[in-house]
Amino acid sequence: MNISIGSRQADDFRIMNFDHLMKIYENNYYLFKKVIATLSDSSSVSTIVFNNNVMQYEPITISKYTDIFKFYYKYKSPFYPGNSYSIKSHLVFTLYKDARLLEVKSLGQNKDFDENIDNKIRINLNIYFWLKSILMNNDIYQ
Repeated sequence: MNISIGSRQADDFRIMNFDHLMKIYENNYYLFKKVIATLSDSSSVSTIVFNNNVMQYEPITISKYTDIFKFYYKYKSPFYPGNSYSIKSHLVFTLYKDARLLEVKSLGQNKDFDENIDNKIRINLNIYFWLKSILMNNDIYQ
């Protein structure tokens, strides 16, 4: 009898986490839409500049309802002025236009279809804080 109570509470906890994850996806969607507001063409590789932050937008697949892309920093080379380089993250962004959600997965999660909700919350919450910090340091957001 104690086992059924424990498993029932665990199921309630998972439902709460799923709801929380969906709210993070929704918040990430709206934050990202503000970040790419200056982007003129979302179907090609583009560079976005926010004060001293240079961001690289790299689309993978663009469709009517879904955009799959990579988004990362572009750094200036201290050794060769005029040159820049990027450290591509192992994150894949999926923007669901019709549902107004932005999901972020690591390449491992995307390849193996990782169902661990804790990892999804951790990655997407980090992206939430990252997007928010980009906007907070931008004159447009203030």
